[in-house]
Amino acid sequence: MREKKKRSRYFLILIMTVVLILSSCQKKDVTTQIVFTTGLRRNELLKIENVICSKAEGSLLLVNTKNKYEEAFGEEIWKQQIDGISFETYVKDMVKNQMGQLKCMSFYAQEENIVLSEEKKTAIEQAASLYFQELTEEEKEGLDITQEDIEQIYTDYAVAEELYEYLTKDVEEEISDAEAKVIVVQHIYKDTTNLTEEEKQNAYQTMEKIEQNLKETDADFNYLAQEYSDDSKIEYIFGRGEMDIAFEEAAFALEQGEISDIVESSSGYHIIKCINDYDMERTNSNKKTVLEKRKREAFDAVYAKFIKNLLTEFNQKVWDKMKIEDYKEMHNNNLYEVYQQNVQVE
Repeated sequence: MREKKKRSRYFLILIMTVVLILSSCQKKDVTTQIVFTTGLRRNELLKIENVICSKAEGSLLLVNTKNKYEEAFGEEIWKQQIDGISFETYVKDMVKNQMGQLKCMSFYAQEENIVLSEEKKTAIEQAASLYFQELTEEEKEGLDITQEDIEQIYTDYAVAEELYEYLTKDVEEEISDAEAKVIVVQHIYKDTTNLTEEEKQNAYQTMEKIEQNLKETDADFNYLAQEYSDDSKIEYIFGRGEMDIAFEEAAFALEQGEISDIVESSSGYHIIKCINDYDMERTNSNKKTVLEKRKREAFDAVYAKFIKNLLTEFNQKVWDKMKIEDYKEMHNNNLYEVYQQNVQVE
């Protein structure tokens, strides 16, 4: 369905290769001052104030991202392009962003005097050891990586999580039913995205006939949807902020069993039937999602101000020499999973 609103994306990071909060916190228009420099050593990729990301760390993040994509789409994915750029460039930009996010948060944690507990440090050391043992000798040699490099990445993950919790600790956690309410609706849809004005008028007239049929004959809504709708999916379950605004407002105004008039959204015409105007189980579950969104917004507000004037040095020369092809025989992709399983967040 074309109506589902695209949610804000804070920056592009492959799912499951980095802490969830990191993939949700930085908006695309939030950047630091970047200086492309030759002042870094050849084993250093990035420096944010006094925090450094090594080439080994960057290589490990890149390999895990590469292998996640290959696992999902096969090796042919590297022949694809996105918005006119090679998929390799696209992925490397994601990893570069990921490195910057981790190191920005590491520096921010320093400024806030956030220190990991000894228990957490021990867990990180053990997790790094487990992951390091999983690597083949060829992978260790090709990445030029040590257990200490893995510990540093896991430390960055843990510090980022604790910084996030620290900066969102005062967020109101009480979520009302109205704010989190989830409803269930069905709809009949006519897509007008690429239609001429005459074709749109014909589509509207078709919807008028369907509406009349529903009101005058008590016809089966589901049957008519299967016969006439341009959307193969009839039923939708959603909360506020997830759909086209016109569709959402009309849907939330309905009571259970009620059918709307014709609703015009940004991509077409709808007739909506409310199946459940308050799904209690899903509403309670959605409260966690709403709370996390509230926390992310609170985090963004302070984080964006903090990173605005940070000085970032990036070793573009070394980064350009790192090619996906160089990691062809490296297949490990569970860097974050090992962390998640062994370093629990309180």
